Amino acid sequence: MELTIEKLASDAIAMAHFNGKTVFVPGLLPGERAECEAKEEKSGYIIAEATKLIEASYLRTEPRCPYYSICGGCSFQIVSEKDSAMLKEEIVKDNLRRIAKLDELPEFDAPVYGSFDCYRHRARFHVDFSARRAGFLGRKSSELVEINHCPALSKQLDALLSDCKDKLLRQARSEMFQNRIDRSTGFAEVSAFEGDDAVTMNEVAIPITISGVRYYVSSRVFFQSNPALLPPLFDFVTSNAIGSTIMDLYSGVGTFSALFEGSGKKVFAVEREKECLYLAKKNAPSAISFSSDVALWGRKNKERADTIIVDPPRTGIGDEALSMILSWKPERIIYVSCNSATAARDIGRMKGYRAIKARVFDFYPGTGHDESAYVIVREEI
Repeated sequence: MELTIEKLASDAIAMAHFNGKTVFVPGLLPGERAECEAKEEKSGYIIAEATKLIEASYLRTEPRCPYYSICGGCSFQIVSEKDSAMLKEEIVKDNLRRIAKLDELPEFDAPVYGSFDCYRHRARFHVDFSARRAGFLGRKSSELVEINHCPALSKQLDALLSDCKDKLLRQARSEMFQNRIDRSTGFAEVSAFEGDDAVTMNEVAIPITISGVRYYVSSRVFFQSNPALLPPLFDFVTSNAIGSTIMDLYSGVGTFSALFEGSGKKVFAVEREKECLYLAKKNAPSAISFSSDVALWGRKNKERADTIIVDPPRTGIGDEALSMILSWKPERIIYVSCNSATAARDIGRMKGYRAIKARVFDFYPGTGHDESAYVIVREEI
């Protein structure tokens, strides 16, 4: 079937229509025409694969990585960094219209983007220890793609695939002894994080300094992979937070709580992962920290806040947690999202609140992942 791509859906997957059905095709851009072959057909949509590009978009570029067609790490190296950010902004806006049912979109600041080269300071390697092979899993497969250079990785992480491969193999051996094996592939998984001047591949926390704030992070916890783009996100959060009391829900290692150190504001940090909370207490010592699921903590919470910051997982905010947040009636909610579809769903359920500002942060150029942040205010009723 010949398709003309209408737009990009979540994860930067191209969308078109054919014989009354929606068709999703990875690897194409809006306006492109291509011959496509159906791979999976559902009741309301088709998943297809492009077999021949008939008319290419003027935005299309050649992938920079020689492993692009086989490695599963990056799936959107077909546009420049600037165009990637602009296209993802359109995805975010489309989700707000369709899912949140917003008649009026919030004001969007210009999207934030940076270089694809050497941006990733966090990675998870797959290692076949017996064969001394390391790399990433293949696209849509559990096969190991052996890689000796990844252009997206920071220099010290990239060196683990070549000059410092022995360090990676030693850590893989340690992971095997600790039974940290991907059961579906049999490969050892090694998470690594590069800080200011060192790399950690275990629970040892190392410093990384961003916008004058020193954080301690280990490879066992989540921290943003693209630290170069964190300063504008930090500015978005701090410049839009109001009042004297802040709640930082899903606080992780205290990434946002630490921004208010020395401000005189009262900060509550809630995080269910104890390892994250341990580091949060180090990164944001003046915050009042709680190790709990947000919904469970909310049942006992008697506090109120002027601004609530939420940075939930890709699944978004659970029903109970969202209901509690709204019942506290904060003046503002700052929602930081790694999945604009679930963010739009949650924003659409915030009755009595309105999104007034948003910004897209393309933390993962070369991939279909979009990240965004929203300022949501309480309306007088």
